[in-house]
Amino acid sequence: MKLRNLLVLGSMAVMGAAFTSCSKDVAFDSEGLANQAAEQLKAEYRTNFEKKFGVIDPNQTWDFSTMKSVSGLPSTGSAARTRSGEVSVNLEASGEMTIGEAAINWMKTNMKPGSNNAKQGSPFYMKTQEQTFTIVPCYQGVASYYWELWMNIGGKDVQVWSKNSALEYKTADGKWHNLTGEVPSSAVEVKAPTYTYKATAEQHLYFYLKVWTGGSRTSDNPNKITSSLDKLMLGLEGAKKYMSLNVPEDNEVTLIGCEDNPTTGTDNDFEDLVFMVYGKPTPPIIPVDEIEITQTKRYLMEDLGATDDFDFNDVVVDVQKVSTQKIHLKFDENDGWVEDYRDPEVDAGQRAIVRAAGGIYNFTLKIGDTEWVKGDKVNASQMINTGWGNTTIDPDYEIDRFTVTGWDPDRNNISLTVQKPGTTDSEEILTTTIQFPKAGDAPMIIAVDDSQGWMKERQSIPGGTNSPNDWWYNPVKQ
Repeated sequence: MKLRNLLVLGSMAVMGAAFTSCSKDVAFDSEGLANQAAEQLKAEYRTNFEKKFGVIDPNQTWDFSTMKSVSGLPSTGSAARTRSGEVSVNLEASGEMTIGEAAINWMKTNMKPGSNNAKQGSPFYMKTQEQTFTIVPCYQGVASYYWELWMNIGGKDVQVWSKNSALEYKTADGKWHNLTGEVPSSAVEVKAPTYTYKATAEQHLYFYLKVWTGGSRTSDNPNKITSSLDKLMLGLEGAKKYMSLNVPEDNEVTLIGCEDNPTTGTDNDFEDLVFMVYGKPTPPIIPVDEIEITQTKRYLMEDLGATDDFDFNDVVVDVQKVSTQKIHLKFDENDGWVEDYRDPEVDAGQRAIVRAAGGIYNFTLKIGDTEWVKGDKVNASQMINTGWGNTTIDPDYEIDRFTVTGWDPDRNNISLTVQKPGTTDSEEILTTTIQFPKAGDAPMIIAVDDSQGWMKERQSIPGGTNSPNDWWYNPVKQ
């Protein structure tokens, strides 16, 4: 079908009068009329946007991302990890354990808050075998931030623990108290939950913290990731002999101290969270000779299917700059494998991960020099991972993962071309191309960190008439 021809009769009459002396046919400018129709839609969109969010500041920009670097294990390939193809991770609450007074005293003495405690351990890297092991969050130190403990196993991210989850501690008078922050000086024992992982195959594994700079999960975006791959978790040696209470005799213990602040000037006290891993045999601490470093920008898009819809979930795509870095380790008789030095980062290209596709129209997503067509991969009219029908949005879901070239994160050279059919069979297709907005434009594409989620279908993003919750006028700062 051709582009929709608007105002055809009037335009043809004018053209006929102007060109009656020509001896050959003149093509009708359907593209120009389609552009007019698209511009009309965009004008309606801006009007509705300003009704909801207030008049747009001419200096307002729409890129709220930070492109922070995050380390992980090298990608296992370009294939999408969909719900049906993900690694099976069986992590279950399995009881509780009492951390005794000797272990608590070791923490208080050797992991003092604000002190550089890096010498208490060494960087660690883990790889599971076909075995069962148990994770025990057993000590929380002085940390003003809110954090969550996660593990990545076989490429699958799984939450283990959060700071606000309740531990219990006992004081010298024998009374137990709830604990959601740091272990107080009066504590003589801590009652900690246990989580057991049942491995089904050998997989790479690493732990990391998601850190919010505010006091709770909802007060700020998680703008920090501290990872065992970035030397921000240490395998603690000195406390092992105190941590055997309630651990089976034929099991061995790995004790891990975590730092919650990866920025310059971090205190390196590694006491913000201490957790234990034990099993039979112990998940081995092994050298990892290469890591992958990604910088991700998440684009949230509107397809102009409706000019009063601001859920920004018609397309959600993460675009990444990727590099690799080799880690050189050495074996120390006392500390085992420790990091010696790292090579400079090596550029490994760019990739995109499409995480949601809403709307009922086919579209072409162009990122740099690379195009991705919705209808080539999935049903063009299907809404995927947008919360449609009150379904759950999965932020890790992948519709497709592919290599891109030519993407410039500073220029945001990304666009969406939507093919919108008419309401009847006799009406023709209107094609609209949406670019990343300039300052002061009404945005149909915005850029955020990949920690930012997206809204369910027809639920507008937060804010309205310059309210304190507006994403636009009060963006989260790093």
